[in-house]
Amino acid sequence: MRAYVDTGPVLEREWAAEAGLGWFGRNTNLLNRHHGSYFFLAEIFTDVEFDSAVEPYREHCGTCRECLERCPTQALADGYLLDPRLCISYLTIEHRGAIPVELRPRLGNWIFGCDICQEVCPWNGDATRAASPNEDLAPSLIDLMRLDDAGFRRRYGKTAIARTKRRGLLRNAAIALGNSANPAALPVLARTLAQEPEALVREHAAWALGRLGARQARDALMRARTRETAPDVIREIDHALAQLQLERFVAID
Repeated sequence: MRAYVDTGPVLEREWAAEAGLGWFGRNTNLLNRHHGSYFFLAEIFTDVEFDSAVEPYREHCGTCRECLERCPTQALADGYLLDPRLCISYLTIEHRGAIPVELRPRLGNWIFGCDICQEVCPWNGDATRAASPNEDLAPSLIDLMRLDDAGFRRRYGKTAIARTKRRGLLRNAAIALGNSANPAALPVLARTLAQEPEALVREHAAWALGRLGARQARDALMRARTRETAPDVIREIDHALAQLQLERFVAID
């Protein structure tokens, strides 16, 4: 006998529907009238035989399309479809490389997963309103950018966030800072571009500096350009500098 709770490659959503625990919502999550989608699915593998559910759980989404319309990256589509390549949860947790440039502005301040399609679901109304902010779940982005390997392991080594690895979490934090429009992020991004050992993180720090703009960002990018050796980072620096030059030209014009 073996048991799983979101820990193995099993078809838990489909099996839960077969067991009559809920229906597939338009956000592609399993929904239950009493719990919405805010619950974990658990499975026990055994050779004991059980009777199957008498009838399927009736669908209760009706005409609601909130999850489709509010998804920042349009990952959800009609027909109960989800394109994982556009899903913020996939991009910030499972995706290992660079986040596609065209999607970065749509990530907003999400750095580990995304719950928008659950938060806007009417069946999650009470649970969403009951949620309260938690510092461990909403850490300072600037503090995150300062984490070294030891600091990351100490803070997140025994949590689900370890799945992103340090470079993935800092990549996501750099994007969020670039989307913040907060000039207080400029010094830590400049330091990251100059000193960070992971090219993936430097690449996204360069993008964030270009997005924030200002002379401090341009100076940091130009300094980094003289010593950078990673092709992807050089390309990002050049693009950011070109964008800043264009914005400067438009402003003067």
